[in-house]
Order: sequence, then C-alpha cells, then structure tokens
Amino acid sequence: MLISRCSAICRVLPLALVMTGCNGLQAGPETSSVTPVPASRDSAFVRARRALQGESFTLDLVDSTGGRLSGTRWPGSNAQLGTATACHVNVALKIRGDATSSEVASTSRWIAPSSMSEKAPKVCEQERSQVLDRTNQVLVPSPTP
Repeated sequence: MLISRCSAICRVLPLALVMTGCNGLQAGPETSSVTPVPASRDSAFVRARRALQGESFTLDLVDSTGGRLSGTRWPGSNAQLGTATACHVNVALKIRGDATSSEVASTSRWIAPSSMSEKAPKVCEQERSQVLDRTNQVLVPSPTP
C-alpha cells in the first residue's frame, strides 16, 4: 500500500509542478529510453541504484521486488542560476528481465527555476542527458581491454 501511494505521488508531483508553476519552476519534456543490460535483473537493479546514488540522487522510491527506482537530483546549495547545477533532474527506472539479461526503461525530465526560462531548455536538457549517459555507463560498463 505504501509503495503504491509513493509511486502515485512520484508520478503526480512532476505533473503538478508543470501545471501549477509551483514555486516558480518550469519542467522540460518527459524523455523515455530503454537500455539493454547483459546481467540478471537483480544485478541490473543494483547497478541502477548505484548509478543514481553516484549521481547524488535522492531516492523517492526503491522497490526491488517490482524493479522500480525513482529519484530526484536537487540543485546544489551554491548553484548559480543559468548553470547546470541549478537544474533538478527527475528519473524513474523500471528494471525487467530474468537470470541472464535485463533491460532498464527510464523516464526522465529536468526542472528549473522560471528565472532560467531562456537558458533552461539548453543547459538543463544537456545536464539531464549527461546524467543519463553516466548512469548508462554504470549499467553497461565498457569492456576492459
């Protein structure tokens, strides 16, 4: 019951921010992707959690049984407006698979202060993209030579 409530809240909160302009924030478009992972579902879940924690995400939902993770990376305390550190990044992951291979489906978006309205689409989208690229490197590490 608690997990389903949290899941619903995690899905509704970003939408509420977009619709109400809560606290002077604006949100970028929701982006989805799927990454094949050559590891078991359990290993992929552990890698995904490690990747989000390595990127300093606050985990809002951790459901290993259902294979779901969601979190937000909040702006740093010294974040200057107009820079990537002022952007929130919101990510939800769904891990599916079996004992030999899996896939991680991600849904993400950036959220920025309205005062960054001109720079946010470029700066925050680039930051969101780079965060997901680094996350994918943890999910599917490059082969060592």
